[in-house]
This record gives sequence, structure tokens and C-alpha cells, in this order.
Amino acid sequence: MLLNENNRNDRVLTSVTKVYRKKVSGLVAHAGLMLSFEQGEQLVLHTNPDKNTHLSTLEEFLEGEKLVKKACINATPQIVDRINSRLSSCCKYSIFYNCEHLTSEVLTGSSTSEQLKTTLTVSALGTAFVAFKPANRNMMTLSLAALGFGLLGLYIEKQNQLSS
Repeated sequence: MLLNENNRNDRVLTSVTKVYRKKVSGLVAHAGLMLSFEQGEQLVLHTNPDKNTHLSTLEEFLEGEKLVKKACINATPQIVDRINSRLSSCCKYSIFYNCEHLTSEVLTGSSTSEQLKTTLTVSALGTAFVAFKPANRNMMTLSLAALGFGLLGLYIEKQNQLSS
């Protein structure tokens, strides 16, 4: 369903709010865009492995978890165009195009993921720190360091996203 489907003038998008909730796995947060319409209707645009990019009700998006609202902005024609573009594309969910990529692409036109950036940055810096000690420069130690610091990066970003 596109936002301007059948040229319905009664469905005017007024604002877009970036929202998060805990994921069932608990390891990361799930991002979406709460779309608020002039007549009071609210839907959430998000992507997941089961349905790829789609619209759902707020209750479906939440899956029983607490809603955390972040930035709220007025809807612009560019945002509406990007929402319709994502809804009509057949882009599959992946680690390189996840819920955060979708939200940033719609809001800014640039597809990025803070979770992915933070995880990779903390993992690289932590592993480099461990590698300063010559005795740690073996594949097992560096692999464990990369994994451990990567998980720390995920935790840090999840805490940031789920804070009110």
C-alpha cells in the first residue's frame, strides 16, 4: 500500500517519528518510522527478515515491547517519495540493509546504520588495543577480542537507542 495510493486526499502524512523497541532476541533494538496522518491514523514503516519493508500497526510493530520515540519531523514531499520508493521496491532485509538503513534512508536520503557503525568501530578499536601486546597477536586471541568488543558495541548502541 503506497501512501498516495489511488490519489486519496484524506490520507495526508503530517509527521514522521523515528521509533525503537527491544527485539525479541534482546541483542539489538528494532527501528521503525511511525507515520502520523492528518486524520489521526498511525502506521509504522519498518523492515524485518520475515516481511522485508512494510507498513504495520503500532501494536504489530511493538510486539508487546515498550515504544521509545526519538526524532519527530514534519513530512516533506521528499520523505513521502522515499517511503513510496521503499514500499514499491523489492529490497530484501539483510545485515547490510536492515531496519536502521531503512529509517535513515527515508529521513535523510542516505542509508546508514548506527548499530553497524558502532559495532564495527568498537570491535576494531578494542581489537587494536588488545593487539598492542605482542603475546596477544594470535588468531584466537584477536578473534575473541573482535567478537567481544563487537558485542560491547551492539550493547552500547542498543542502550543509546532504547533510552528515552
